Amino acid sequence: MQRNVPVLAGFFWMALLACNDDRTGTKPADTAPSAPKQETVQLPEVPADLPDSSREQLIEQLASRGQYAQAMEQVDVLLQKNPTNPAWLYMKADALEKSADTAGAINHYQQAINAAGLFVAAEMRLANLYAETGNTKALQVINGLLKQPSALRLRSDLLMIQGIYYSKIKDSKKALATYNQIIKEDYSYLDAYIEKGLVYYDENRFEEARKIFLLTTTLKNSFADGYYWMARCEEKLNKKEEALNNYKRALALDQSLTEAREGISRLKK
Repeated sequence: MQRNVPVLAGFFWMALLACNDDRTGTKPADTAPSAPKQETVQLPEVPADLPDSSREQLIEQLASRGQYAQAMEQVDVLLQKNPTNPAWLYMKADALEKSADTAGAINHYQQAINAAGLFVAAEMRLANLYAETGNTKALQVINGLLKQPSALRLRSDLLMIQGIYYSKIKDSKKALATYNQIIKEDYSYLDAYIEKGLVYYDENRFEEARKIFLLTTTLKNSFADGYYWMARCEEKLNKKEEALNNYKRALALDQSLTEAREGISRLKK
């Protein structure tokens, strides 16, 4: 299972919400699924006078199908009308990020933030990208957001990004302290447990990691990631039967966990 730095899953409507003070957040720890495979379907000619709202919907549809290049072409049409529209800049950044253009995404998230003044969703996505690259600017963005009353409901989300940053730069002491703080404030935040367990896993402390992953399945017995990482630890501990059973549980709960399927095949040899 690829470990991803968590990102907010929202697209256009999240951008609009984030430009207003009445915001709602989603846990960034609910890691975004792998980007859809880019399609090569030829896009019919789009009328030049297509209403902006319809073009926005088209962009969202293209992005959902993984047609990021075509989505960005349509965003550029909008940006030609208003190059400082925060929501459109956010849409461009989102497509750039999902097409693996990290530098371009960072640039456009920053432009969206500059244009909006306060743009929580864009700032969280920006912090995620900085965290993913081990850039200390992640902490600057997070610390700024933690001072904003409108971002208080996202405190656990922000701390999660902070913890991921520390994990990325291999500062396990600060990473663990951050994950423990999240768990103390929100014991049901399952991905904080996962990341805490992964700190131990990366240090080859497999039994300690396994106990953390076991706790996630106690809190939520349908949590596929918890069973998957338990199995990984058990395989490292040469507990093959337990590992096989937990790989099977993980796969039964989430058929997209190809790594769990690979683990089953590996242990059945």
